[in-house]
Amino acid sequence: MRRFHRLGGVRTVFLLLVLGAAISAVVYRSTVSAQARTVGVLALTGRVPVLAWATRGLTDAPRVQQDAVVAGVPTSIYRPGSGDRWPALVFLNGVTARGRRHPDVERLASALARVGFLVLVPDPPGLAEGEITERTLAGTIGVVRAAADRSDAAGGRVGLVGVSVGASLGLLAAEQPALAGRITLVAGIAPYADLPNVARLATTGEILEHGRLVPYAAESFLPLVIARSFVSALPPSADRSRLLAELLELHEGSPDPLALFRRLKPADVAPSARALVELLANRDPARFDRLYGRLSPELRASILRLSPLAGAERLRVPVEIASAPHDKYFPFSETRALAEAATHAKVQLTVTSTLHHAIPSLSLSDLADLFRFDGWAVRSLRGLG
Repeated sequence: MRRFHRLGGVRTVFLLLVLGAAISAVVYRSTVSAQARTVGVLALTGRVPVLAWATRGLTDAPRVQQDAVVAGVPTSIYRPGSGDRWPALVFLNGVTARGRRHPDVERLASALARVGFLVLVPDPPGLAEGEITERTLAGTIGVVRAAADRSDAAGGRVGLVGVSVGASLGLLAAEQPALAGRITLVAGIAPYADLPNVARLATTGEILEHGRLVPYAAESFLPLVIARSFVSALPPSADRSRLLAELLELHEGSPDPLALFRRLKPADVAPSARALVELLANRDPARFDRLYGRLSPELRASILRLSPLAGAERLRVPVEIASAPHDKYFPFSETRALAEAATHAKVQLTVTSTLHHAIPSLSLSDLADLFRFDGWAVRSLRGLG
């Protein structure tokens, strides 16, 4: 992930990691190997002096194939420097324009390969552009299946690690009956669970929690991603193409990306897009359910297929999820609802202020949160192999 913030200098970071490793080994009963892998990954991704140098000295440089195509999806493959079979994992990004080529992603994948994992990092269709559609999910499932089928994947199984939307895609893949028995664990940071509820938040600023509407401050990139995703799911038409082109011109920091829908009149768009335009233009939480119900049955079904909560009862694998107390996009209530609905899977939740959405940081002021994050990472790496 992104470079950890350094508070207190190199020695402080070093001591925090070592202290976190020692305490977590007791508190979380982690195995020595899983804790050692965790410290190595944190040191390399955070570029922590001494620890990163030591980890490089004790591990082989990974063999990297940047331009592979797996199940029709552009994918980077990171193999450990020695051996021919390893625990395999697929790392799934959140929405980032640089996709698998993002420096933070490359650093993390390389670190995971150094500590013994075969790592595949795909760019599923639409993800880099912020279009989360069934094509995105289908591409993800294809890569996961292909990763488990690889001759160099130990045991014919694969673990899934995801961040933000990538974590949600990992959960959706794990719910697929066709992948039953092929997935070892899903480890995610800050996923969404219920896409209609996230759309409610993106358009009205309120989220439904246990039947009650609650205000929640989410950054403006969330409405942009929701709009791009829902417009992409419309049937092909001139209006769909025009709206999507306008949305793709907006940048991540656009303060009010849904303003373009409020400027439109129903007569300005074809009937196939009219209900969605009204939904995305709406700011009133009391009107959301009625407007959402006017979407075509096909569009609503597609949105549900992209909602991990809808298929939570199909989860049969261990799930480790970490999130900040107040994530900038997805409320923790989303994850809690998923854990309650996944009655056939062990879902362990970790709340830690070490995270700022997907980005961890070290701080002297939250040692307990650091240890919680370390515990999540140790359990995840142990479950992955």
